[in-house]
Amino acid sequence: MYNPSTIANYFIKKYSSEGALTPMKLIKLVYISYAWYLTLTEGEKTLIDEKPQAWDYGPVFPSLYQSLKKFGKTEIQKTIPNQSLWEKIRDEDKPFLNKMWDMYGSYGGIYLSAITHTDNSPWDKAFKKGYNHNISDKDILEHYVPKLKPKTETNTKYNYTESN
Repeated sequence: MYNPSTIANYFIKKYSSEGALTPMKLIKLVYISYAWYLTLTEGEKTLIDEKPQAWDYGPVFPSLYQSLKKFGKTEIQKTIPNQSLWEKIRDEDKPFLNKMWDMYGSYGGIYLSAITHTDNSPWDKAFKKGYNHNISDKDILEHYVPKLKPKTETNTKYNYTESN
């Protein structure tokens, strides 16, 4: 498991030159990565050592928000502070994170926020105005498992898609 800032910093280091990485986009990319990782491991493993919470503007990892809030709406070009200074992404997790970028990296923070705000989404089930409730892994699994595509001979490792 990683600190949320470790995942955000992976995206910043690898992809900041390819597109605008705003705080909102990073927060949503990290949440979506958490959700897919949990789903693909059938709830057995989590990518991040913190639970996402349902805030007014969608799913948020509180420690990641604290590291990003000073940037406002500006693009982030350099890595952000991380409580886990020496934590590195393991080689076996890099293809997964690269796939997350391939699937979602071309979208802006507003679009990514919108897809995490749909009716009956994990955020929707946990959200109560004025409270920051944890989003349950059970609700994440119930939402993301139906999005899995059947495995094929050519697509045996990443068998997931986002459909609205």
